[in-house]
Amino acid sequence: MEAKLLSVFLLFFIPALGGLLFGYDIGSTSYAVAQLQDETYSGTNWSSTASTPLIKGLLTTATTAGAFLGSIIVFTVADTIGRKRELQIGSSLYILGAIGMYASTTITDSTPAIVALSITRLIYGFGIAFSMHGAPTYIAEMSPSDWRGFLVSLKEAFIVVGILAGYAIGYVLENTEGGWKYVWSASLLVSIPQFMLLFLLPKSSRFLLLTGENDEALDSISWVFKGDVRDLYEEVKGQVDKQKEREQLSGESTSIFATKWRGALTAGVGLVVLQQVTGQPSILSYATPILDSAGLESYSSVLVGAFKIFATMFAVLYVDSYGRRKLLFIGNALMLVALITLTVTFFFGDDDSSSDDDSDEGLGPRQVITLIGMFVYIGGYQVGFGPIAWLMISECFPLEIRGQAVAFAVQMNFFWNMIVQFLVPVIQDSIGNVAMFGIFSGLTAFSIWFVNGYVPETKGLSLEEIEKFFEKQHREKSGKGKNTPEQPLLSQIV
Repeated sequence: MEAKLLSVFLLFFIPALGGLLFGYDIGSTSYAVAQLQDETYSGTNWSSTASTPLIKGLLTTATTAGAFLGSIIVFTVADTIGRKRELQIGSSLYILGAIGMYASTTITDSTPAIVALSITRLIYGFGIAFSMHGAPTYIAEMSPSDWRGFLVSLKEAFIVVGILAGYAIGYVLENTEGGWKYVWSASLLVSIPQFMLLFLLPKSSRFLLLTGENDEALDSISWVFKGDVRDLYEEVKGQVDKQKEREQLSGESTSIFATKWRGALTAGVGLVVLQQVTGQPSILSYATPILDSAGLESYSSVLVGAFKIFATMFAVLYVDSYGRRKLLFIGNALMLVALITLTVTFFFGDDDSSSDDDSDEGLGPRQVITLIGMFVYIGGYQVGFGPIAWLMISECFPLEIRGQAVAFAVQMNFFWNMIVQFLVPVIQDSIGNVAMFGIFSGLTAFSIWFVNGYVPETKGLSLEEIEKFFEKQHREKSGKGKNTPEQPLLSQIV
C-alpha cells in the first residue's frame, strides 16, 4: 500500500527531534562543564567549586541519571499514556530543563547555584527518558514496514547530528564569558518547535487498537496511507484481537519477564546492554584528550562528531538491504579489530611520555595508529550498535508488552551507560589503557557471538510477522512445535 510521503516525513522528523536534543546534551556538556571551571570564562564566582571532581562528575552525569530515573517512570506509564503523550511530556521536560539551566546563572551563591543546575539537568534527563522511549516506538508502529528500518536507523543519525551541533556550538562559544549557559539553553531552539509540531501527529494506530479506540485507529492509518486502508486496518486489528483473546483464554501473564517473551527480551535488551559495555560511551567523553595527544586541538570533538555522522549514514542507507544482523556483525568486527589494535598500540607505547616518533615535528607512527584505531572504533559502532540496537528494540517486542519492554531496555541502556562512564577513569587509573581496551575487546568478541546466536533478521517484516517469529521460536523451545535450528549468521554472509 502506498504511503503519503509528507506524513511519513512528519511521523519521523518530529519524534526524531527528541533524539537530536539527547545528542545535543552529550556534545554540549563537554564544553559547558569545562568552561564552568574556567575563572576567565565561567561568568560566575563559583568556578573553583565547579572544578572539584565531585561537582564536575555531578554536572556531567546528571542528565544520564535523570534519564535512568525517568525510564523507571516510563516503564510504569508507557502502556497507559501512549507514544504521542510520551513525546509531548519529553518535549515539555526538555523545555523546563533548558530554562532552568539558564535561570541558575542568576544565583550567585555557589551551593544553591550548583544544586539548582544539577536539578534542572536532572529534569532535562527525564525528558531524554520519555523521548528516547517514545520516538523509536512511535516511528516503528506508524511507519510502513519497508520504511521502518530506514527511519528508525535515521533517528540515530539525528542523535549524532545533535552531538555534532553540541560540539560545534560549544567550540564557537568556548571563549565567550558565560557561554556555557547559552550552549545549554540553545536546546530551546528545537524543543519549543518540537512541542508545537507534536500536535500535528495522530496517536499511534497500534496503541489505539490496543486500547479499543478503533475509529481513531482507522483515522491514524489513513493519515499515513493513501486510498482505502480498510484491509490494512483489519489485518492489524486482527493481530491485536488475537493477542487479547489469547490472554483471556489462557490467563497467561503479560509481564515482560514471562517465558514466552524471553526470546524477544534477550535479543532487544541484550543489544542495548552490549552497546554500552563495549565501551563506546567512553569515546564521547575521552576521545578529545586522546585525539589531542595525536596533535589535534580543541576542534577534535567536532571532527569526531562529523565522522560519526558519516559512519551512521552508511547503516541508515543499507539497513534494509544488508539487514540488521549483517550490519551488527560488520560493525562489531570493525570495533574488535580497532580495539585489539589500540590494545597492542598502548601495550608497546608509553602512556606517560612521548616516544621519539611522537615529537612536536609531526605525527609519529603510534599517534597515527591510535588516531586510525579510534576512528575505526567509532565507525564500527555507528555502523552496528548505534542505529541497529534502537531499531531492534522498537520492532522485536509484541504490541501488548511493547511499551514496558522498550522502557525496560531504555532503563538498561542508561543504567549501563552510567556504570561504564564511572568505571572507565577508574580502570584507566588503576590498571591502565592496555587493560581497558583489552576488556572492551573481549566484550566485543562476546557481542559477535551473541548477535550470531540470539538476534534474528527482521528486515522487510511487519511488526506482526516479527511477533509470529518469536511465538514460533517459543513453541519450538518449549517442545510445542517442530525444532528448526536457525541458520547461523556466518553462513549467510559468506
